[in-house]
Amino acid sequence: MPKMSQVLRERAIGMLTAGMSTRAVACELNVHFSTMSRLQRCFREFGSISNRPHNRRPRETTPAQDLHIQHLHLQDRLRPATRTAAATIGLHNQRNSAQTVRNHLREAHLHARRPHRSLDLTAHDNARPHVARICKKFLEAENIPVLAWPAYSPDMSPIEHVWDALDRHIRQRVPVPANVQKLRTAIEEEWTNIPQATINNLMNSMRRRCVALREANGGHTRYQLVFGSPRTPPDPPIQ
Repeated sequence: MPKMSQVLRERAIGMLTAGMSTRAVACELNVHFSTMSRLQRCFREFGSISNRPHNRRPRETTPAQDLHIQHLHLQDRLRPATRTAAATIGLHNQRNSAQTVRNHLREAHLHARRPHRSLDLTAHDNARPHVARICKKFLEAENIPVLAWPAYSPDMSPIEHVWDALDRHIRQRVPVPANVQKLRTAIEEEWTNIPQATINNLMNSMRRRCVALREANGGHTRYQLVFGSPRTPPDPPIQ
């Protein structure tokens, strides 16, 4: 509610001095009863209707900066206050805090907004752990819907071939890693030893693998990446 003007305060005190009740004066001037009570108490205690000096902390931003902050958040309602604070310089040539930005937005009746989160979806294929009886019972008990997965659904991700090559080379090491730390070291070494030509060969062969998979109607194909094999020429560009 806006502050009472000096003229309105003088009028209110005159009406109170004339004998009108506090509630009647508040209704007559369209002012809240508590506001009128404070004005009357202040006049009785201090003999004045002027605002008392206060020790409030001065504002860190100018009115123009307040409007700029509001404009930024009206353009992007999901903009975080920390981002605006980092880009706003206050009166003392210092960056404002995120709480200062939130306070100004609250004064302008601009409240925080969060992006809508969709339902969580996870991949649940026909792998044995997923189709096990205990897994199916758990999904039914928790009322978790499961979409039907096609019978022929080979994993076309090229990284699977790299994992396979990495696994084979780890198993061929002598001696075989005996603990987690040695296994981690072995994985990092074997990963570094994978030639870049092998990675390029795998990416360039994706078209041929897709064609072979389509001809096999989603079934198994003879295509297999051999670790350390010579690089296969890339497919010709699309005409």
